[in-house]
Amino acid sequence: MVHGRDIRYALRLLARSPGFTLLTVLVLAGGLGLSTFTFSFLHTAMIRPIPLPEGDRIVRLIRVGDGRRAGVDEVDLAALRASMRTVEHLAGYTSREVLLGRDGDTRVLDTTVADPALFMIARTPARLGRTLLPSDAEPGAEPVMVLAHRAWQVVFGAEPAVLERRVTLNGISTRIVGIMPDGYGFPIVQEAWVPLPARAAAAIQADTSFLSVGGRLAPGVTHAEAAAEATALLRRSVAARTATGQPMPVLAMRVESYPAAQIGDERTIVFTSLNLAAGLILLLSLVNVATLLTARANERIRETAVRLALGASAGRLVVQGMWEGAILCVAGGVLGTAGAAWGLDAITRWTRANMEANLTFWWVWHADRITILSAAAFVTLAIGALGALVSFRALRLNVREIMQDGSARAGSRRDGRLARVLVVTQVTTVTVLMFVGVLSAVMARRILDLDPGYDPAKLLQVGLAPSAPRFATSETRARLFVDVQARLAAHGALDGALLRTRLASRDASGVFEVRSPAPAAGRPSAHVLAMLGAMSTVGVRPIEGRLFLPADDWTQAPVVLISRSLAARHWPGRSPVGDRLRLAAAGDTSQWRTIVGVVSDVPYGNPLARDRSAEAIYLPLLQAGVDDTDVLVRYRTSETAGRQALYQVLGAADPDLTPGYVHRAEEVIRQAGMITTGLAKLFGACFALALLLAVAGTYGLMSTSIGQRTREIAVRRALGATEATATRMLLLQGARQLGIGTLVAAPMLAALGITATQLLPVGAVLTAGVGLLVSAAIIGVILAATWLPIRKALRVPLRTALLLAVAFSFGPKSIGAQLDWQTRTKASFDFAALAAMLR
Repeated sequence: MVHGRDIRYALRLLARSPGFTLLTVLVLAGGLGLSTFTFSFLHTAMIRPIPLPEGDRIVRLIRVGDGRRAGVDEVDLAALRASMRTVEHLAGYTSREVLLGRDGDTRVLDTTVADPALFMIARTPARLGRTLLPSDAEPGAEPVMVLAHRAWQVVFGAEPAVLERRVTLNGISTRIVGIMPDGYGFPIVQEAWVPLPARAAAAIQADTSFLSVGGRLAPGVTHAEAAAEATALLRRSVAARTATGQPMPVLAMRVESYPAAQIGDERTIVFTSLNLAAGLILLLSLVNVATLLTARANERIRETAVRLALGASAGRLVVQGMWEGAILCVAGGVLGTAGAAWGLDAITRWTRANMEANLTFWWVWHADRITILSAAAFVTLAIGALGALVSFRALRLNVREIMQDGSARAGSRRDGRLARVLVVTQVTTVTVLMFVGVLSAVMARRILDLDPGYDPAKLLQVGLAPSAPRFATSETRARLFVDVQARLAAHGALDGALLRTRLASRDASGVFEVRSPAPAAGRPSAHVLAMLGAMSTVGVRPIEGRLFLPADDWTQAPVVLISRSLAARHWPGRSPVGDRLRLAAAGDTSQWRTIVGVVSDVPYGNPLARDRSAEAIYLPLLQAGVDDTDVLVRYRTSETAGRQALYQVLGAADPDLTPGYVHRAEEVIRQAGMITTGLAKLFGACFALALLLAVAGTYGLMSTSIGQRTREIAVRRALGATEATATRMLLLQGARQLGIGTLVAAPMLAALGITATQLLPVGAVLTAGVGLLVSAAIIGVILAATWLPIRKALRVPLRTALLLAVAFSFGPKSIGAQLDWQTRTKASFDFAALAAMLR
């Protein structure tokens, strides 16, 4: 009953001030909703088990060597499958594009070539027909395939009669045996599944075939236990085939959930940093609400003191005050959760409309149990924080001082210190957030303005990694690459063909050294690439000297080309043609290569990495001894014809050559820009909300602070202070708090700036400039928010200000008696005498 009365009392107080209640709820809804949305979004993307039966036990096994993640060698997979006990149903798979032929029409399908045990891991039956069976992978088995629900709808119009129909996959007659349920895409997102041919362990050659591997944890087994067993078995398998005296590579196996494996090692940084940004905005919201509640409590401070003086317990008053904050937090949490749910649904709609073919099947965002639980946790945190503030103020009230002062709005030194701390907190938080936001905008702008250095239209790229035993030597691989390039160049559907392999990045230390009359200092860096074919396919054109010739193979003297920017940096004012260099970082330290030409600049490297540059060195692919390469072609008419030409040429060159995923350069750039734009808008909205909260909070704090100094302002004006003098004094006092907040934020900005200059293509000058501009802008905006309540206070007429000074000097009893006397005698207030007395 007591708590019921307290709740009704709090509701009546909130109902009396609808503007205050609405503003507070909206501020809380912004912070709580953003925090809930961010956590729920990242939980779905990185943590939540995939939506399959006992999805928390489905794991991916990843081989790690020298800190790099890779697929598992098929030989090692056979050893794991034979001995592993902590993971059941180990299945290897790889992704591949295939050409589906049907009724004279050809279409490209993203296909998973998988061990049939993959469907035992998923434990999901087909919607129509069946899934792959172990017998489908046996030698001589009939070629079969299982279609994804989306492919069934898009390609076959959802015809039930498609089951058991025959189509051609890369020219091979194949029977459709099953249709999977809507939304199923395990292991990632695919349009079809075909069996991976089974081979006897003795027939598998090491280091020729690498697969992704999935499995299901045995009951009661942890990820760490499975990883320890898999690591031991992997090392034993590798040691068994390592020659005596040869060093053993440092290898390990990781066992991770599919969401964790999909994001990679950066998931912890991404999860922490984004939640931290949302948490800072929630902190701003709580600071603003604390400001509003503090101002509201100051208005009722005399009432509180009277109740304490009459015997009310401090605990009871604390509970009453906390109910008001709790009601506001719950209302804000409900509104914020509704907004978060809308945002999650909007993200799902946007990704399905723009990126469905590239999304993992479990990335479906909506409000779920985790959304509700995270919202409840954030609301509880907010209630606790605001309740602590209410308790602190209630338990530290000086009843005697308040009753003697008689002021309902005077405020204490503690209140002033609290207000200053809140201002400093807001300035620090919003400065850090806006600094990160501006740097994010700079990076987004760079991606949107990215110049690939060539025309991406009608350009396809696919990886080529020959693994058959007949390609075990560098010479046999080189002959295959020559054959593939010649066939592609001669194909009528193609307008250019290039084989390209990247050997070293510019961020590698000491990529090359120069032997010339004026050698470059030390070992400078550059991107190193090996080329075979028409270099104009990717925009590389001759400027001086010659390009590579067909005769530049492994039997001829080693030669290189260099880019114009590299020549300008290390051979200023003279021609580098005829000089020689040696590639240290590319494993080519023994022979000097002659520079035979200078070519145009094309930038290389990640657009968000510091190593992006047009300084490049090119080698003939036939002199590089590479194991794999990328094939780039330009098609003349249609994309389908270009893809079909790729498959035909590779199949004609060698039946075992199956290309991986074919990328369309235009689509890759378009999606990168679309994602960047979407993220920039999302971050921009978040940081705009943070700035709005900071400005509103500062305005409220300064309004409260200036309201508490009404007596001082009135006395100063009565004694002759001008409005300009009072304005300057109050602004300078507010500027101190801004200065403290900026100083507190400075080391944080410095740490973030140093990190940005090390990881991103931004210089120290740009980063420092952004920090100074953000700090100056925040100070300017918040000073404007401080100036407004000052002007409002100074617009009060002097007659009213002096009356307020009397009220705050002598208390409500004295001023009440004086006003009562005026009412009875109809006398006017003697402001001149009051001014003289105050002097």
